[in-house]
Order: sequence, then C-alpha cells, then structure tokens
Amino acid sequence: MMNRIFAWIVDRLRWLLLAATVGGIVLVYMGWTDAARIRELQANGVEASAFIESATRSKGRRSGERFSLKLSWRDAKGEQRIAEGVSVSSAFARSVIRGDTIVVDRVRIKYLPDGIDAPLVVDDAARQADTDEFMLTAGMGLAGVGGAGSLLMFLLVRRRRGAAASAHAR
Repeated sequence: MMNRIFAWIVDRLRWLLLAATVGGIVLVYMGWTDAARIRELQANGVEASAFIESATRSKGRRSGERFSLKLSWRDAKGEQRIAEGVSVSSAFARSVIRGDTIVVDRVRIKYLPDGIDAPLVVDDAARQADTDEFMLTAGMGLAGVGGAGSLLMFLLVRRRRGAAASAHAR
C-alpha cells in the first residue's frame, strides 16, 4: 500500500517537474524575444510623438490586468500611421488613465521605419525591460529546477525498478 502511494506521488511530481521545465523554457523565450524587440527599437527606432486614441484594460482570470493603447502618429515621410494593442505596464497606464478617462493625450514613442513591430512607448521602456528581465530570470530558474528535478525523478524511478527486478530474480 505504501509503495503505491509513493509511486503515485513520484509520478505526479515527475509530471509537475516536466511542466515546470517546459513553462520555464516558454518564459525564457517570451522574455528574450520581447527584450530583443525593445533593444532593437531603442537602438534603431525613430522617435515620434504619438496621439493616444484609446486605451484598453483587459482582465485575465489569473494574469491580472493588462493595458494596451491605440496610437496614431505621422512618420518621417509624413504618412499617418496607426498601431493598436501597444502594450504598456500597469504603472504607466495608471499615469495616463484615471478612472475611465485618458488624462495624457500624447506620448513619445520609438518605431521601426519598416513598421513590422509595434512601437515602444519611450517613458515605459525601462519598466518593460525590468519585466522581461524578471521573466528571463524566473524562466531560467524554473527550467533549471524542473530539469534537475525531472532528471532526479527519472533516476529514482529507474533505480527503484532495477531494485525491484533484482528482488524478484532472487
């Protein structure tokens, strides 16, 4: 009876550690790609002043609040450009939005002339970089713990099976 309970716990722990490894790798990837986008925009982006047309707050069941802006600006050629869903941190959103009213009508942005990526709000770049750094650190820690734990669980199960097989052979 005790062996069955132990085997059940080890099996659940093994799957949990495997999920932690995969989740950690996903966090590292998300943090790395967003940090690379921010570095690219800061280094090669063209600065402009953008008008905030609207702001959206969405609430996830587990992820908390997320804020995004719809921005419009004129690029270096004088053409009107619009970007929807430009993510901003909660702290920056609170400085721009009070209740249901947008209190700041313009923000400084950096955008790439080819227009592939969403623009970066200059005043929010440091907060977003901090979030990306946290995601990288947490992801590496989660993947490391999950990977090491998965390896230990694999070796533990393999060792127990080897011991059980040699006990039955006697």
